[in-house]
Amino acid sequence: MKKIIALLLTLVMIAALAACAPKTPSEGDKATEVPATAVPATEAPTAAPTAAPTEAPTEAPTEEPAPQYTIPYVTDGLVALFEGYYNTRKGQNKSTEIWDDLSGNGIDIDFMLDDTAEWTDKGLAISSTRIEFPDELFELINGEEFTVEYSIDDLVVTGADFATLLNVLPNDQFALFIRNSNGAIEFKTAPANARPQKAGVGVDSVNNKTIAVTFKLGDKICLYSNGELLSSVEAKALLGATSTFFIGHNDAKKSYDATVRSIRFYDRALSAEELAANAAAVGTLGA
Repeated sequence: MKKIIALLLTLVMIAALAACAPKTPSEGDKATEVPATAVPATEAPTAAPTAAPTEAPTEAPTEEPAPQYTIPYVTDGLVALFEGYYNTRKGQNKSTEIWDDLSGNGIDIDFMLDDTAEWTDKGLAISSTRIEFPDELFELINGEEFTVEYSIDDLVVTGADFATLLNVLPNDQFALFIRNSNGAIEFKTAPANARPQKAGVGVDSVNNKTIAVTFKLGDKICLYSNGELLSSVEAKALLGATSTFFIGHNDAKKSYDATVRSIRFYDRALSAEELAANAAAVGTLGA
C-alpha cells in the first residue's frame, strides 16, 4: 500500500513539473503581434532659414551742425539781421550768393557776386552797385513803426551829387543819403513829412559807424549816428514806398564804395540807448 501511495505522489510531482515548464512553440503555432499604438508620424521640425550675415547698414553722412552763435544786439522787435563778416548761419563763406538772415526769420538776400560785390574778412565790399532787399523788408518800411540800422566802413563817395546809402525807387520814399554840396546826412520820405537832416557831418556820421533811421507814425522820424541823435521831425504820414528797396547805388550821381559790416531791421522804433548799444556790438557776433 505504501508503494502505491509513493508511486502516486511521484506521478503527481512529474505532472506538476511538466505544467510549469516553458512551452516550446511549434511550427504550427502563430505568434501573436501586439498592435502598435497609432501615433501619427510627425516630420522633424524644419529650422527657420538662417539669413546670410549682412553688414550693418551704413548711415548716410550727417551734415555738420551749424555753429551756435549769440546775437549781441537788441533782439526785441528784431525782424532781420545781416552780418557782413558772418554772412551765413555757419559763419563766413566768401563764395555764397545767399546772405543769410541771422535773426531766425529766414528773410535771406539773394544776389550775384561780381567785381562790384565781393566778400572780405570784414564784410561785403560794394562798389557803385545795388543789392535788393526781400519784399518782407519793403513791407516793413511801409508800416507804422520801424528801425533800420546800417553799419559800413571804408566809405568813399563816388557819386557826383550824392552818396545814396539806402533807397527805394522809383519814388525815393525811402532815401538815406549824403548830399555832397553841403556835406549833409539826410533822410527823404513821403512828401507830407519833413526831412531829418544835419549839414556838414555826412561822411563822418556814416563812415566806420552805424547810421540809423527810426520811424513811428504820429510821433517822430529820427536820424542817429552810433546812437547820437542828429535830427528829428514829426512823422505825419506813412512812407508809401513803391517798387524796389536796396542798398548801394549804381547811378553815377548817387554811387559810393564801402564795406557793409551789418544791417539790422526792427518792427519798432529803438531808443537812443538801444541804438548806441547796437553800434558798440558791431563785429562781436561769433560762434
